[in-house]
Amino acid sequence: MKRFDYYQPESLKEAYQLMEKFKGEALYVAGGTDVIVRIKQRAIEPEALISLRGLKELRGIKDNGGLTLGAGTLFRDIERYPLIAKEYPALHQAASMLANLQIRNVATVGGNLCNAAPSADSAPPLIVLGAMVVLEGPGGKRKMSLEDFFTGPGQTAKEPQEIMREIHIPEKDANTATVFLKIGRVSQDIAIANAAALVTMENKVCKRCRLAVGAVAPVPLRLKGIEEKIEGEEITDDLLQEVEKMVCDAVSPITDVRATKEYRRTVSGVLVKRAIAQAVASLEG
Repeated sequence: MKRFDYYQPESLKEAYQLMEKFKGEALYVAGGTDVIVRIKQRAIEPEALISLRGLKELRGIKDNGGLTLGAGTLFRDIERYPLIAKEYPALHQAASMLANLQIRNVATVGGNLCNAAPSADSAPPLIVLGAMVVLEGPGGKRKMSLEDFFTGPGQTAKEPQEIMREIHIPEKDANTATVFLKIGRVSQDIAIANAAALVTMENKVCKRCRLAVGAVAPVPLRLKGIEEKIEGEEITDDLLQEVEKMVCDAVSPITDVRATKEYRRTVSGVLVKRAIAQAVASLEG
């Protein structure tokens, strides 16, 4: 493993200065659960790591009508936050299923998103919730939808000198439910496939639908065409069967050590169908 320098800045200004010093050859790191593994595998060889872990302005959860998550917020904090479990269950479910307790005590939501793995558990629920991310660097702040943040496997719209500062989730509509589901080889493993669904119902008709899947495309994928198919319709078994087939056609998975592309294609349809059904059932129940 290549040697690298390690810095613990006391402010964002100091962090930006360090990144400028290394001319983009350094990496920001928060929990480090993904970056350190990639360094050990020699997948990346940074000149330095700049830790953001001690910066309090990047952590915390705010209930401000919607929800604001500091990018440095731990998954364990998300998992234990009562409002998230009650009002944003898909996000709570994703946080609770991520790896194991030891990882959730150090892994951050911003790190999970910036790592940009197609299988990132936090991405599908945040996408269906309409999350916006705030990026900040020496040139100031900018805001964009999380859906547009991912550009490819391991690639994002974030500039090297920028950090993700916050994730904003808009206020939830009435009669809305969300569900996150995941399948892996074992409970602590990276997802073979995952899926999130948001449905807003009115008189047994779906007024609004948002669907996203992970680990079955180069980026976490929102299923806009299938959402349009569902909106304005009653959620019946026949419709769910049709949705399952549409999901299988919409995804573009690969074969790797965890699963074949055929298996991923099949289970992605099943997960989306089940997520929609469970969301509707939670509203009816």
